[in-house]
Amino acid sequence: MFIPSLDYFQETGSVLIYTPAILGVVVLLALLVFFWQRSGPGSGRTFGNRIATHIGIPRSLFHSLLAHGVKGSPRELLASLEKATLDLDQASVELAPSLSRGIERMEAHFGPQEMVDRAKPIVASLMPASEHKP
Repeated sequence: MFIPSLDYFQETGSVLIYTPAILGVVVLLALLVFFWQRSGPGSGRTFGNRIATHIGIPRSLFHSLLAHGVKGSPRELLASLEKATLDLDQASVELAPSLSRGIERMEAHFGPQEMVDRAKPIVASLMPASEHKP
């Protein structure tokens, strides 16, 4: 049976002490990368914020309307529009049907709301352009 001496622990003990610290740093870096990809550049959120400001809808309402009106992930849709290098006018016209569906679904779910009522004419003005696109 092997009984380690004090010298054995002094030689290998430092490795055992650093292992949890290194593992902790790796886990923190993995979490940082995960959240950076979800909400950092290229996630579509910043492009959505710019579109919301451009058309005059509050950012939070814009993202709520998209979440209720888009099939799938609204951030993936925004990221794909950004990668397609559409300008803000083109992107807002592309999103008009989704925003309109979002208004309908939010009203059906929550009832009439003042902020949604203010966004209706803005989205309605984008709809004719989305219907006539080539």
